[in-house]
Amino acid sequence: MKYISLFLYLISSSLFAQEKQLVTYVTDFPFQEGIYMSFDEFKNNSPSIQAKIERQGSSLFVYDDSLEQMIRVNPDKVWGYSQSGNVYISYDEAYWRFLNIGALTHFSAIVVSTFQTIDAFGFPVEQRSKSMKQLFLDFENGKIYPLEYKALVPYIENEPILNQRFKKMKRNKDRELIVVLKAYNELYPIQFPVY
Repeated sequence: MKYISLFLYLISSSLFAQEKQLVTYVTDFPFQEGIYMSFDEFKNNSPSIQAKIERQGSSLFVYDDSLEQMIRVNPDKVWGYSQSGNVYISYDEAYWRFLNIGALTHFSAIVVSTFQTIDAFGFPVEQRSKSMKQLFLDFENGKIYPLEYKALVPYIENEPILNQRFKKMKRNKDRELIVVLKAYNELYPIQFPVY
């Protein structure tokens, strides 16, 4: 009886293992469409919300079966979503499309900065400014960093050829940093499960 149970367990686990297959990421990778509640859901290509989603302007809506209507999704409550082969991350109260997916995943976002100044009467005034920032997501740990020279150094320093080219470039030129990021991604391909 013990051997039969073990045999059935091995068969069921091997069938489960066959359902989930890791595939190296390529540009037209078939991401599961839906909303990711966490970074792990993105890494596992397994969005927990797989209902009909629709983007209207900068807002995302999901169809609620019980209410039979589209409900706006708060970007602060989700990690991101996948739709029509593109992946979007929730960052700074909006959704931003991944431009280059890899070990270092590149995206651009408009970031709102708040700072204090003094008005003409000497009173402190809080002001806001918006600027386009180039950012990248570390596929290993899910952390987001600005796409800057100093943020890329820890990744590049152990790659002699890439590091040599990296040191010669003009620091913080967006185009050059993106080229280095893409070269790094070619050296370190990532994989996603396909079901």
